[in-house]
Amino acid sequence: MRIALAQINTVPGAFDEIVERMVAQTRRAAEQGADLVVFPLAALAGIDDLPYPDIPAYLHDVAEALVHMADRFACPAIVPVPVDMGMPGRSFGALMIDHGDMRLLGNVTRPGTDARAHVDVPEFDLFGMRAALALSQDDLDALCDYDYDVDLVLYISGYPFALDDPASAMGADLAHARFESDAQATQAWVVGCAPVGGYGDQVFTGSSFVLAPSGSLVALAPAFEEALLVADVGDGHADASAVEPPLSEVFDIPFHLWQTVSLGIHDYVTKRGLTDVALLLDGSLAASVLAALASDAMGPLHVHALVGASAGASAPVCRELAKRLHIDQRDAAGQPRGLDVRDLDELELAALAREQHAVVLSSFDKTGLALGGYGRHVSCAELCPLGDVYRSDVLDMAHVRNTISPLFRRVSLSESEMVALTLPDGSPYVAASDADVMLVDEILMGHVEYERPLAELAASGDDDGALAQAVLAAQRLAEPWRRTLPPVLAMSTCTLDDARFPLGVSWHDTHLEDVTDATLGSMLPAPKGAVAPGEGEPPAEFDLDATLAMLRDFAEQGGLLPPGLAQGGGAPAGFDVGMSSEGKPLGWLSPFSEN
Repeated sequence: MRIALAQINTVPGAFDEIVERMVAQTRRAAEQGADLVVFPLAALAGIDDLPYPDIPAYLHDVAEALVHMADRFACPAIVPVPVDMGMPGRSFGALMIDHGDMRLLGNVTRPGTDARAHVDVPEFDLFGMRAALALSQDDLDALCDYDYDVDLVLYISGYPFALDDPASAMGADLAHARFESDAQATQAWVVGCAPVGGYGDQVFTGSSFVLAPSGSLVALAPAFEEALLVADVGDGHADASAVEPPLSEVFDIPFHLWQTVSLGIHDYVTKRGLTDVALLLDGSLAASVLAALASDAMGPLHVHALVGASAGASAPVCRELAKRLHIDQRDAAGQPRGLDVRDLDELELAALAREQHAVVLSSFDKTGLALGGYGRHVSCAELCPLGDVYRSDVLDMAHVRNTISPLFRRVSLSESEMVALTLPDGSPYVAASDADVMLVDEILMGHVEYERPLAELAASGDDDGALAQAVLAAQRLAEPWRRTLPPVLAMSTCTLDDARFPLGVSWHDTHLEDVTDATLGSMLPAPKGAVAPGEGEPPAEFDLDATLAMLRDFAEQGGLLPPGLAQGGGAPAGFDVGMSSEGKPLGWLSPFSEN
C-alpha cells in the first residue's frame, strides 16, 4: 500500500479554504500513486473547545464541509473529526472517506484525559492490511500491552510540542521517543501523522514519519513546515533495515524550542488576521531573546520595539540589538511623574501597539511568572510567548542562537532576572548564577510538571528543604497576580495555568516528611480508651466471603421471608407477593434491598 501523510497547517473555522486545501492534497497524493491520504487531527476543526451554545452550529458546519469535500477527493482519505465538543474535552473520531462514502473508524477523548481508558482501539481492514487507529499514547500502550494482531498502526497525534514529552516531537526525536519500541512490540508498521503550526496557545511541530516493523525509519517529513510525505508500507515492501534510511537531523532541544516558539508567535498573530507585533526592550535577556524570536517569526519590518526607561544603563545595548535585527525601534519618554518606570513603559507600549495595529508580546518567562518575580507590574500584553519556558531554558536558547550568529553581545541574566526569594527563617536568597537559576527551575518543574510534593523535592536536594519551601511559598503567593496576565504559548505538559491553586485556600505546604501514603484516619488520634495497635488481643479478622455465604444460605432456607411465609407455601393473609408457577414467592422478601 502506498500511503500519503498530508502535514498541513490550517485556520480552524475557515471551512471553505480548508475544503479546497484538503481536496488539493488528495490530488497531489493521487498524482504520486497514493492509495490513501491521512490528514492531521487539527486539520479540519482544530483542537480547541468551544462555548457550549456554539457547539451545535459549529458541528453543523463541520458536517457540511465534509459533505462538500467527500465527492471531490481524488483518492480515499482518513479525516479526523470532532465527535463531541462538550467539556471537559472534545472527543475525536476518524472518518474513512472513499468515493463519497463515509464511515466512522473510532473515537477517543482528547489527549491528556483518561476518560477513554476502557475503550478498545479501533481495528479495520485497509487495502488488504489489518490496521489499528491510535489517537493517543494510551492507544499505543494498549496495542503494545494487549493481544492486538495488526499489520499497521496509524497514529494520528493530537499532542502539541512539550519539552518534557519526547514523543510530542514525533519523528524529530525518534532516539528518545517511544515509536521505535512500539513498532518492535507490535511487529507492525507505525505511521505517525502530525499537525504542524500554532492552534491557539498550542504549537505542533510536524515531523510525520513511517517506521517499519523493525523500528527502522522509512520516511520522515520535515519539522516546522507543510509537507506531503508518501511512502510504501506493508508486505512486499522493503524493510528500512535493508535500504538506506532517510537522513534525520540531530535533535537539539534549545534549537527546536526556538523554532517552536517562533512558529507559535507567527500563527497566533497571523491566524487572527494581523501582521505586526510590539514588545518592550528593558535590558533583560528574555526581552532580547523575544525580540529575536519575533523578528524570525514575523519578519523585521513587522516588529516594533520600545526601548523602555526601565532599561536604564542597558538602553544602548537594546538599541544596538534592534539595529542588528533591523526592527523598528523607538525610545520611551521616561517621565515617571510619581509612577513606576516599568508601568509607564507598559503604557507607552500600549500606545505604540495601537498606533501600529500590533499584538503586544510580553517577555515574562515561566520562572518569573511562577515566583512573581516581575514586581507585580501591570502588563498590556496579549501573549506571553516565553511564559511556559523556564529561565534556564531561555539562557540555553540564547546560547544556541549566538552559535548561529553572534546576535547578543552578552548571554547573561540581568540584575532584574536574578531570582530573589525569602527562606523560611526570613533570610534572603538570591539565585544569581546560571546554576542557581537551574536549581530553582528544577524545583518548579518537579512540582508543576511532575507533581512532586515538598517532601520529595526536599529529599532530592542538597539542602534541608528550605529552598524548596521558599519556591513553593512564592508560587502560592503569586497566584492572584498571575491570573491577571495574558495567555502563554504552551511548551510543556503542564502550564502554570493548568497547575492553578485555589485562591480561597490560605495555605502552603510545610511538610518535609513524606505524608503521601497516610490517610486521614491514620492521622487522627485514637478514641479514648481504645487499645493501641500491638497491645491487647489482636482484632478478629472479618471474612466477607464467609459472611455473604451465610446470608445466602439463610435466605435459601427462608430465614429472610416474612413470618408465616414458608419457602414452598403461599403468602400469608394481607401480604401481597408475586408467586412463581411452582407456587414459590418471587423476589427478595426481606427488610433489605436487593443490593
